[in-house]
Amino acid sequence: MYEKIKNSSLTKSLFNTKNLGLYVVLLIGLSVTWSTIKTIQKNYSLQRQIVTLQQSVAVQTQMNKNETLLINYYSSDSYLSLEARKYFNKALPGEKLILVPTAVSNKYIHQTAVINSDISNNKSKVIQNWQDWVNFFFHKTPTS
Repeated sequence: MYEKIKNSSLTKSLFNTKNLGLYVVLLIGLSVTWSTIKTIQKNYSLQRQIVTLQQSVAVQTQMNKNETLLINYYSSDSYLSLEARKYFNKALPGEKLILVPTAVSNKYIHQTAVINSDISNNKSKVIQNWQDWVNFFFHKTPTS
């Protein structure tokens, strides 16, 4: 059997010196193709990382701009004036303070706003958040 395989024309043509050179070229081509594919894959993953980092830099830059605007606002005279009015009951000359009873002011507020403010005053925010999620998942309307 071994002699039959050894003497077959297919075996002789496969191990011919001309074909062995072709096999070496084919092997080199496959290795170059494989390394190219690996390089492309690595470049793709690095490009995704670059895009992700660029997006995070853009977000952080926007957050820095927002913080700068807040700093400028907090150092402005208008903010100081509002805070002085709010916490120290200060007013500009000629301004008058009018106290409106709660019952009168509630007539002009939308009912859902009053209910929501009562709920937030009675429950902690964590409990209210959980209740909102449960209502959302079970398609329930919020109860007071």
